[in-house]
Amino acid sequence: MPPLFTVRPLPALARRLLFLLACAGLLTAPHARAAASAAFTIEPRLLGRTLNAAQRATVQEAAARVSALIASPFVPVRLDAPAGDCDQGLPRLRETARQFVVFVIVKNLEDDLYATGMPCDLRDGSFLPMYGTIELNSDGLNDLPRADLLDTMIHEFLHTLGVGTLWEAEYRVSVSGDPDGRTFVRRVGRQLYYTGPRALAAYRALGGREVGVPLDPDAGHWAGDAVCSEILSGSAGEFTGRVNPVSPLTLGALEDLGYRVNRAAGAPFRLPTGRSCATQVTPKPGAPQARPPAGFSSCAAARAAGATLPLRRGQPGYRPELDGDRDGLACENRP
Repeated sequence: MPPLFTVRPLPALARRLLFLLACAGLLTAPHARAAASAAFTIEPRLLGRTLNAAQRATVQEAAARVSALIASPFVPVRLDAPAGDCDQGLPRLRETARQFVVFVIVKNLEDDLYATGMPCDLRDGSFLPMYGTIELNSDGLNDLPRADLLDTMIHEFLHTLGVGTLWEAEYRVSVSGDPDGRTFVRRVGRQLYYTGPRALAAYRALGGREVGVPLDPDAGHWAGDAVCSEILSGSAGEFTGRVNPVSPLTLGALEDLGYRVNRAAGAPFRLPTGRSCATQVTPKPGAPQARPPAGFSSCAAARAAGATLPLRRGQPGYRPELDGDRDGLACENRP
């Protein structure tokens, strides 16, 4: 079977025209490169349940924000894969992608899950993703405020680029089957650390003093108690009603993967003092916590409203359907 990744060459006539233009001095080096690549742009393609106009606009905004982080161009790539090759529900692919395509599949997932994102197929040589996929939980989606949907989609688009998903050698295998062998994760005792040089340098500049950037047990997110509200924090879902910052840590992780980044598109960030998130994020005093009379439609909606989980039987917002084991505690198993 032919490899899934190929770069379609320019037709002979086009190559001849570019050669003549270059010889005549009408095509400068930057213009010559532009003929083969373009600014990095994420192209979301929606599948599954239909999003409303506001939700579609939010997904597009998240894609634009993450695209703005990448300064390196996108080199067109040939996508050739059978239906469902990377994720169930994906169509047959046979095209030359001139933007980074991410399929956003809107479907019913587990109660406690907003979304999941991952890259699909890695380029030979650079080991950068060729395209990606995100599964977005339709359950409770209409109760999710715009800021939380935007935050979720930025988080997942970063996963499709490889942040948190291409940090270990076992996942770094190109479409032709060549292994990269690099890993950015190191275990010291029971703790996992990220050790990629660019993100580690950013961590040091922020005042971090551990051997690496502490990671959550899944090895795909910054440890929640070490960074608190950063966009790729394992605890980012607990900081709702806002778009969490894309810090120099995540920009450094993108550089470690091989991207050039636009640092001006990042956000100001500081590490919590003494691992206390209260020193990093100050909640608004007296902020209301909405409690639907019939209970929250999902655990994601409860978290988005700032509810303290688990919800107890008799407490506003509790709903029996969210209490799977009927022990009087709803949404007790959080990711």
